[in-house]
Formats: sequence, C-alpha cells, structure tokens
Amino acid sequence: MKKFYLSMIVLFCLHKINGERTIYSILHLLNGKKSSQTIQDAHFFRLTPFFSIYPSLKRVELEWIIDFLKKQGFLSQNGEQSYNVTSLGLDQLTVYFKQDPIPMHLNGWRYHNLTELFWERLSLAVQVISQLKNRNTKYLPIQKNKEIHQWLKEYLYKSKLSKDELAEKLYNELVTCLETLDELDPSILVKRLTGFSLIGLTKTQAADQFGMDEEAYHLHFLSIIHYMLEKVGTKPSDFPLLSLMIEDKKRNAPLTESSNRTFNLLQTGYSIDEIAQIRKLKKNTIEDHLVEIALNIPFFDISPFVDINKQENIKTAIHSVSSKQLKHIRELVPDADYFEIRLVLARGGEQK
Repeated sequence: MKKFYLSMIVLFCLHKINGERTIYSILHLLNGKKSSQTIQDAHFFRLTPFFSIYPSLKRVELEWIIDFLKKQGFLSQNGEQSYNVTSLGLDQLTVYFKQDPIPMHLNGWRYHNLTELFWERLSLAVQVISQLKNRNTKYLPIQKNKEIHQWLKEYLYKSKLSKDELAEKLYNELVTCLETLDELDPSILVKRLTGFSLIGLTKTQAADQFGMDEEAYHLHFLSIIHYMLEKVGTKPSDFPLLSLMIEDKKRNAPLTESSNRTFNLLQTGYSIDEIAQIRKLKKNTIEDHLVEIALNIPFFDISPFVDINKQENIKTAIHSVSSKQLKHIRELVPDADYFEIRLVLARGGEQK
C-alpha cells in the first residue's frame, strides 16, 4: 500500500493524543499550522518531532488514511472524528517501528523554519562550488529561486577562500558532520546532491534506490537535515562554512508573528488587558499568545499570571489525571481558570 509509513505515523500520533482531539488536529500538526492550539497540542502530547513534517498532506488524504486504519481494525471511534487506537493497532505500531524506527533526530518543531532553506542553500552551494573547482561555467543551477542565488554570491564572498580551498573545506565539514550519524545512512542525503558531472536523485528516485516507502524516505531525509542543523548549531566554530548557511536565520524562539508582537509588548511592561486594547484583539487571543510564549521562551516567568501556590495545586491535579482535557484538571482545582491551567501545562507542569 502506498503511504503505509505515513499511515503508521498518523496511527502513532492518534495513540499519543488518546482520543482527546479530532483527527484534524493531526493534520494541523503534520502540516505545521501555526495556531496556538496546534502548537500547544504538539507540546502537550509530546509530538513536537512531527510538527510540519508533511506540509503538503491534504485533508482528503488524511481521511483516506483514517478509513484504511479503521478497516484494518487499528482504530475504534469514540466521538465525531475522534478515535482510539485498538490493541491490534498498538501491536502493529510496536512491530512496525521495531523494524523501521522513527528517526531519532527528527525535530520538526525546532527546525521547521530552517529545513527547506538549509537544503536549498546547501544543495546549490555544493553544485556551484563543485563546478567552480572544475572550472566549468556551463551548467543549469538546480535551484531556481533568485534569492538563493543572491545569497550564494554573498556566501562565496564571505568565505574569503579560493575555489579549491572552498571545495576542500566544505567537503571536510560535510564528512565531519555526517560521519557520526550512526543510525541513518548519510547517503540518503548525499545521493540527492548535484555536482560536477553528477546529477542528484529526486526524492522519488532516491526512495526507489533505497527500497523505501517514499514517505519513509522523506522522514529519514528530514532527520538527517535536522541532525546537521543541531550539530552545526551546537558547534558553529567546527563548521564555519555550514554554519554560515543559517547564520542569518537563527531565532531563539520560533514564535508566531502575532505572539512575538505580544511578547514585545509584555517586555515593555503592558498588561494583558492593555495589550488586547492596543492590538485590538480579544483578551483570550492574547492569553493564547502567552501560552505559546511559555512553551517556547525558557526564561518566561508565569508567576505574574498564576500564583505560585496555585501552580503547585494545578501540577498536583495534572499528575492525578490521565487526560489532557482541561475540564478534568479544573474539576480538581476549581479556583483555577483554563488560562492558568494552560500556562502551567506550557511550563512543563505535566512532567513529574
């Protein structure tokens, strides 16, 4: 069956949300929808690796996958567009991912803003530098985006290296970066690169060559990119040429644009009500922004919004219920509102 690997990813996500959200929350997660609800779900249900890993997945495709999983006996319906994974489905997940584990370096939430850009820049840089080294000027760039072309011109200038030095150093950085990638085959990425007298494979061609489901290949490819971004970002001095490819795009926190504007106003000293008035937004929208900020800004202090004692009461309630539905938590802490509970959850209140 086509897209069987993707079906297993959907089944895994449904298992994690445990019937507490509809199937469309999975679609929003895999698409990388930057709504406060989707961002919160990604964190609450420990699904951040899967954020934005299948941005082109369509609603009709997800519904087809759900129908397939139901027919296999892997799902049981517990509400409108809401499902639980059956014991048969859990067995299937165990067997399937034991044979082909979810790549451990996958980190869609952290790197969804950089993945495509890094690949476009890396692939064009490898192609052009390879052609320069071999003194060949007659070739068609594999990337058509003019902004990427302009970036490469500046990149070549900033490197301050000769053609041969540039080729050697970039090659050495790539080898050093990828040689410690134990659980994945680096050639999954390398086979896609184009160079002098060498044309890189398409995603479909590469999947066929590796004998992989195309969606499985896609996830393994993403995992290698995320691994590289992690390694280069952690030790940029070890990878000066690779780190230069993302230097201008690094962000400390991947906030939505609207939440970032709210955060800037918070830092200036405005209250929630004042920010809502300034921005002409509803108060609960600003509260959504604060939850997103709490999820992504390590130093963000929620105590001005939730009393310390109440935070502890909420954490105790969270630990005593298995559900992430806020009403179940609030029943145990009736003096806490939903906003306060969400803030505590966002700050890792579910962690024991």
